[in-house]
Amino acid sequence: MIFLLEAIRLKQSEHGVPMTHFYKEFKITRQGFHQALKAMGEKEAMMERITLMVVNYRSRVDFRAGSRSLYYNLGIRELFGIGITKFEALMSDHRLSLKPLRVRIITTKSVKQSWNYPNLANGLRIDNINQFVVGDLTYIYIEGKRYFLFCLIDVYSAHIVGYSFSTRMRSIDAQQAARRWIKLRSSDALFGCIHHTDGGSQYFSGAYLAILNNLKALISCAGNCLQNGYAEQRNGLLKHHLLPTITTSTARGITIAVGHIISTYNKQRKQQALGWKSPVEFENHILELRQRPERKLFNFTKLKNGF
Repeated sequence: MIFLLEAIRLKQSEHGVPMTHFYKEFKITRQGFHQALKAMGEKEAMMERITLMVVNYRSRVDFRAGSRSLYYNLGIRELFGIGITKFEALMSDHRLSLKPLRVRIITTKSVKQSWNYPNLANGLRIDNINQFVVGDLTYIYIEGKRYFLFCLIDVYSAHIVGYSFSTRMRSIDAQQAARRWIKLRSSDALFGCIHHTDGGSQYFSGAYLAILNNLKALISCAGNCLQNGYAEQRNGLLKHHLLPTITTSTARGITIAVGHIISTYNKQRKQQALGWKSPVEFENHILELRQRPERKLFNFTKLKNGF
């Protein structure tokens, strides 16, 4: 209605009909019309600003950031004073929502050495960091060249505690991720921590197992890729959301960009599962709690064939 009245008003010199007739017909006062027109202009200005913020965030930080993630990571409530439901509706109305991404899961082939280790994740209860860490790798193509990213993730806080980025898929690269983990957390803090993977050969080389044995870590192995779902999900986030924001093509530039992405993820990217805090913010938050929330992992053994 407001759009129509504004179009009529702009053409008044042509049709010559007083606007009071139209206000009466549409049951609105002149003052009410101008107030609505002002509000509409403010909404359009707000959406122009929001659209720019969304496009910029998706190009620089998270290529496939969803509406809810954008709402909290961009501080929409603080900037514009609107609620999550209204924001999601605006995103949909202005075609800023994303279509679901279809991802094909490729199972890592487990090596024979991994068969000696049980799945300690089934039904596990954790209530702190350094209790359960998952490891996995993913790949991404940049300028036609394939790169591999090894990650170790503390499941309780979703903190990427160790990573390695390389053009090859080697045990030495997995070891680099483990060394970053130890440097961040310290050996003493990792005593008895469960280290869980899907049985990839890089994690069961003699050198990698020696690192875990020196930590007195407990080695856990998934029976299939679904039983390492948390790592798969995190790697999917990195591969489809964060790594596509890399714009450089030089080896050094890519390495620097990956380090920046991991740092931003850990320190700034807010997550729903963490109460819309980043992993580092969440870890600082639980230090102040008398009783930390418990998290229970899924028990696959209750299902037929472990699925």
